[in-house]
Amino acid sequence: FSVSNAIRKVTRFTEELFSVLVSVIFIYEACNYFVTLFINPEVSHGEAKAGLFVGLLTFFTATGIRGCRNGRLFNQWIRNRVADFAPVIAIFLGLGVSWLLIGHYGIDKIDLDFLPFTSGDITGTTLGTDVRPWLVDLTDINAAGIGLAAVGGLFAFVVIFFDQNITVRLVNASEHKLKKGYGYDMDMMALCLCTVLLSLCGCPWLVSATVPSLNHCRSLCFFGNEGGNDKQEDEEKRIEEQSMKTLNKLRDLVSMSGVPEGDLDDAEKASSVRSVSESGLSHKDLVVAIHKESTSAIEMMSLPSGTEITGCLEQRLTPFTTHLLILLALLFLRPALGSIPLAVLRGLFMYNGWSNLAGNEFWDRIWLFITDPKKFPEKSYVQVKLWKVHLFTVIQIVLLIGILVLMRSPAGFVFPIVIGLLHPIRLMLVKLPYFSEEEMEL
Repeated sequence: FSVSNAIRKVTRFTEELFSVLVSVIFIYEACNYFVTLFINPEVSHGEAKAGLFVGLLTFFTATGIRGCRNGRLFNQWIRNRVADFAPVIAIFLGLGVSWLLIGHYGIDKIDLDFLPFTSGDITGTTLGTDVRPWLVDLTDINAAGIGLAAVGGLFAFVVIFFDQNITVRLVNASEHKLKKGYGYDMDMMALCLCTVLLSLCGCPWLVSATVPSLNHCRSLCFFGNEGGNDKQEDEEKRIEEQSMKTLNKLRDLVSMSGVPEGDLDDAEKASSVRSVSESGLSHKDLVVAIHKESTSAIEMMSLPSGTEITGCLEQRLTPFTTHLLILLALLFLRPALGSIPLAVLRGLFMYNGWSNLAGNEFWDRIWLFITDPKKFPEKSYVQVKLWKVHLFTVIQIVLLIGILVLMRSPAGFVFPIVIGLLHPIRLMLVKLPYFSEEEMEL
């Protein structure tokens, strides 16, 4: 028995809502920072304009470079490598432009906020080890404080549990083409050990970092035929299988029309009408269905190389190297890190939140409200009646807004309970007369 493995029962309803929630938080915090620059009387007008410019420059640069993966310049390998390093390129560009503005207009007019660090060496604390030692005194708390901490710990457990395991679910999504098995218990054990150590030191807890985790996974994915001959052969086999399914479906649609080859006499026309009436579709509906299926097949065959994930390089070297470099930077590059404007980092937060929305069906369904029905995406949920799709989306939007409002309220400490109730709410929706289990699965 494993509580972590129970997360596999969680449906896309919870996954999509949680993922959008994290993205909205990232985007909101970034936008709130830029708005604060203009309404804070202590911030000069030059600093506010420069901060907004640098932040938006970082965001649009990273977004634009990431989108070049499907561009026309150079070959696919070069475009993919450049797209993988889009955030790094954007940070260096934002940093360079910030210091160019400071050098041109002076630090008095462009007094940007920079990444804060404590004075002294790395062994010091924010208030000094005499006032704030590294180890927390566990005896400096009464019985009431212990009870209150236990309640807060329960809420924290719910957040950590769902944050960690839902992130693992999102990373292990089928579209990422991962082959190695999941390890919910192992990941949770490692996180718990780190949480205990950080608690003893009074440091912030680790989180699964949903947005960076997904971006890291996608940066390791193969696109098109990048994976070599084996990957290319698998992709060709997949296209061949999909082509056969399309041909079979087209053959079935044509057979439903009852239309033989050649000219039709009166008896054949009557037989055709009877076949169509028995299928429940008119000739017009059949033509539309055949056109739709043919269009989908043509789009699949005409996709430019590199537009679809065909595999993933599953290894532990890059996350280990990433965190090792973070440690070395904190030890030896504190002055350099202190020269990075916060506006650049806020622009990067906005990019992380925005890029995480790509491929999220909840986010895609929100746009259906203002999308031409003829331009709807080729998704399974389009098969459901449109008013049901909109109703389902509205329910998710209401829950999302409710969670955000609750988080900003004095009762925000109970929002983890709402996260835990998302799956039961999804199960209750099936009991309503509006949705069937088959429709919910789509």
